[in-house]
Amino acid sequence: MTIRRVSLALALLASLGLSGCASSGDAVTEDMMMGESVAAMPEIAIEESMPADMGGRDATIERSQIVTGDLYLTVESPLEAADEVQAVVESAGGRVDSRSEYTDWVTEAPSAYLWVRIPVGSLEEALAEIEQLGTLESKSLNNSDVTLQVIDLDARIDVLESSIQKLRDLQDQATTTAELIEVEAALSDRQAELDSLNSQRNYLTDQVQYASIGIQLSSPEVAPERDPGSFLDGIVSGWNAMLAFFAGTIVFFGFIVPWLGLLVGIGIVVWVAVAIRRRKRSDA
Repeated sequence: MTIRRVSLALALLASLGLSGCASSGDAVTEDMMMGESVAAMPEIAIEESMPADMGGRDATIERSQIVTGDLYLTVESPLEAADEVQAVVESAGGRVDSRSEYTDWVTEAPSAYLWVRIPVGSLEEALAEIEQLGTLESKSLNNSDVTLQVIDLDARIDVLESSIQKLRDLQDQATTTAELIEVEAALSDRQAELDSLNSQRNYLTDQVQYASIGIQLSSPEVAPERDPGSFLDGIVSGWNAMLAFFAGTIVFFGFIVPWLGLLVGIGIVVWVAVAIRRRKRSDA
């Protein structure tokens, strides 16, 4: 086989869809990072890239969703509750990616925050168990559909794996050093693209399989104030507000007493000085 024949074979291979993968490799990364749809890729290109056994899978394909959320609890002992949350997450097959503990500088009440990853299949049960550790102040869960990104990545990976196999066949048929170098260069490029797409696919799979939940644990002293739910609650809130007002007023007067004493002292000194000066004038 001549160099020309190898070049023609590589060109034919590229015309079957490889060039489409190579030219849009950066687009895949951008789509994944920005969360945009990959549906902008021409439909015919997807059809050419998909293997024959994927032709009828669109109607029954499982939806891929990334679940994120936040949980805010008030507990008697945030640090002990953090240990219990970690035990619940690990027993559910998840993990704690980060954990921080700190103290409020005003109330000196401790708090804890955990960023956990929980398998989607065990999420509901794990969150229900965590909520039993204290009083639930707020909760939010969000789903982001990434089905199109998964389909696009799978199709591109299948095409690259097929093209790499064909390049390896050409590598075995190379008869000269020049032919071998040309095929190995193309093979190296395709392998790098495949490794990149596999990394993106693994990351996306991890995001889909494990929900990402932020859990805030605080003491009741720093819990958000609730609106009164009944007439009795209104009376209690009003009474507490009155006590807080008087307490604040007492603190305010305690704060200004030293300044009042200073002003009185200055006034006395000025009065004495003026009196002495007037007496001197009257004697003269």
